[in-house]
Amino acid sequence: MPSEIVNLVHLRYLALTTIGSVCNSQLFKLQSLQTLILSAWTKEYQLQLPCDVLDLPWLRHVRFDKGSSSYLPNLVQKNLQTLSWFKVTGWDSRTTNFTRVPNLKELGIYIEGEVLPNALDNLAQLHQLEKLKVKTGRVERFNLPNCFPSNLKQLTLSNTYLSWEDIDIIGMLPNLDLLKLKDFAVCGPKWTPRHGEFLQLRFFLIERSDLEHWNANANHFPALEHLILKYCWDLEKLPNDFKQISTLRLIELGNCCSSLVTSAKEIQLAQLELGDEGVLVVRDVTKIELPTNESSDKRGEYAI
Repeated sequence: MPSEIVNLVHLRYLALTTIGSVCNSQLFKLQSLQTLILSAWTKEYQLQLPCDVLDLPWLRHVRFDKGSSSYLPNLVQKNLQTLSWFKVTGWDSRTTNFTRVPNLKELGIYIEGEVLPNALDNLAQLHQLEKLKVKTGRVERFNLPNCFPSNLKQLTLSNTYLSWEDIDIIGMLPNLDLLKLKDFAVCGPKWTPRHGEFLQLRFFLIERSDLEHWNANANHFPALEHLILKYCWDLEKLPNDFKQISTLRLIELGNCCSSLVTSAKEIQLAQLELGDEGVLVVRDVTKIELPTNESSDKRGEYAI
């Protein structure tokens, strides 16, 4: 990183791609900085950051590479609204004291190594949080927090390997309108949602899943507009009752079995017969992709 940058004391926005460490850079001189985006040039060189990088007084939006930073501000930072990615690792609960960033609206968390089962329970203190992403690296077991912020509107989970029963707590979030379950976020062949869940959900993505039987009806997703399924190889059909979801506007399928596409078109036809002509669109975006030589497991043969 060019050393002269820290002399730009009125700088408000800094986006920098570099190699190696910026630990010795005197970033604390940039007291007017509001937006900070730091990333490594290649994955081989993990970015090393100063532990006090979030203590700059006017910071609002911060984005780092996954696994780069695991330090929250030393003092309460009320201006910070965006923090992604923040690494959670180890057994020290103080590393997830999110009360130091009480006004976060968007948060991305990357979890690596062994962590406490209640490592994310402090998330409930983020009353302004609207958008949350959680991705795990080398983790033996991931536990959802006991309580999520009630104002949460968008949630993305990746590589978390939860059971379908685990996400009941997610379904009860009163304001959730977008849910993305990616890269085996949830595992298991059967899912039967409970009544009274996902009442406000409009956008739902399942990407890479071993789900085989989805036992749901229109009452489980009464506000659903967009349903996107990708790499759901084992799911052969959609719940037939989805034809009664009057809000449904798009079903998009990618790299799924042909019978799943057929069942989506049957739902589309059923809606036409119910008088909803031209409302529901079914889109098959399947791409022909060659398997890699790295794995014989079909779940490792495709790239996003």
